[in-house]
Amino acid sequence: MKKFLPLLLILIINIPSGFCSDNSVQTQQFPNYGILHYFVPSPSVNNTNELLYANDYFLPGKIVTHNKNIISLNGMRYNIAEDAIECQINKQYCRISSPNKINEVEINGTHYVYKKYLQHGDSIQGYLQKIYTGQQNLYVRYFIQKSKSSDAKCDIRSMFFIEKDGGLPQKVHSLRLELLKIYKNQTSSANLFMKSNNYKWNDSKALVQLVNYLEELAANNVASR
Repeated sequence: MKKFLPLLLILIINIPSGFCSDNSVQTQQFPNYGILHYFVPSPSVNNTNELLYANDYFLPGKIVTHNKNIISLNGMRYNIAEDAIECQINKQYCRISSPNKINEVEINGTHYVYKKYLQHGDSIQGYLQKIYTGQQNLYVRYFIQKSKSSDAKCDIRSMFFIEKDGGLPQKVHSLRLELLKIYKNQTSSANLFMKSNNYKWNDSKALVQLVNYLEELAANNVASR
């Protein structure tokens, strides 16, 4: 019997634990490149408060790192209140914990970058949504402000920024003027588009649609020459 004891001990030590092996496999199956951190959401995570998020529900998207690695996800959303990108992986939730390592985040066609910008003379870092990319880059920054109305606790507000000559994005008072400078040959088309769709010039979603429309017009003009 004593001869078999060492052999039994070896077998017991080398028996794999199903729990541990499952966790390691899950970790290997999802490459987070050191930028995602799992968290336990509040019980109301599925009861989305539209005043806290840019999109009401988790939508398909992807993360592009500075090393050109791409993480494709079935569920992503931008948390305006905490200035954080949240992801859903199966039944688990995570956030981008190292936004300085990412190049861009795309959520259902909406593009975000994490970078420094100037506000009231101070350099601040956070997520900006891209509106236009060219010689001058245009962005919108969302924030939450307490509402003056007694019916709501807070409202989503937006500030617009312009980036010129490689400098930091700076706040602009009128994005309408900046857009019309860029599309100076399509001013009438831009005004007609906004008026016919009953859009407002301070509506970031409307401005994204306007830019797409003007870009399509420009491409058609070039193709017809």
